[in-house]
Amino acid sequence: MSNSTVFSGIKVTLFGHASCLLEADGLAFYIDPFVLPRGAGPADAILYTHGHFDHCVAAPSITTSRTVAIGHGCKLPVRLIEIHGKEKIGGAVVEAVHAYNISKPYHPKGDGVGYIVRFRTGSVYVAGDTDFIPEMGGCKCDIALVPIGGTYTMDAKEAADAIAVILPKVAIPYHYNHLEQTRADPGEFRRLVEEKTGGNVDVRILAP
Repeated sequence: MSNSTVFSGIKVTLFGHASCLLEADGLAFYIDPFVLPRGAGPADAILYTHGHFDHCVAAPSITTSRTVAIGHGCKLPVRLIEIHGKEKIGGAVVEAVHAYNISKPYHPKGDGVGYIVRFRTGSVYVAGDTDFIPEMGGCKCDIALVPIGGTYTMDAKEAADAIAVILPKVAIPYHYNHLEQTRADPGEFRRLVEEKTGGNVDVRILAP
């Protein structure tokens, strides 16, 4: 099992926890680089979803003078993006969208974001630390990365419910099995998505 996959010209690599890399159109966008492998290439952009220690961390090994760092609720010296704000980076457009808990105290509404990244060949939704929220109905995309670890975010069932509303072409589970409190079975997520979408969404499980 690989830690990366390609769809519609977009390569998605999962490093572990909520740390991932989106590559398309010659651009490299890192999300929440808490987990990074040695030798990771330079970032055109680093996108921070919120300020928690396992998401908002400095990443000097991938940062160059041209790297654009964007965040919401992050204490690092980054460019602030508001919810529904957009930034154009190279030929891609990054939009911040809602990410929050409904019945948990960890991520209040407004404190963090998810991102929709629109490349020339397709779009990726990275949900961030969130429950299944009503705003997901507007997060149309080709690829969706959704947390399944429970405790701080959706669990596998809630994430499958979210995918049934978003209906991307590809769904990728993340934010699980790195921290002890986020144990989850990605196979259960795949089964539930297939059940709820009639097999119309391709679930790809990446192995960090």
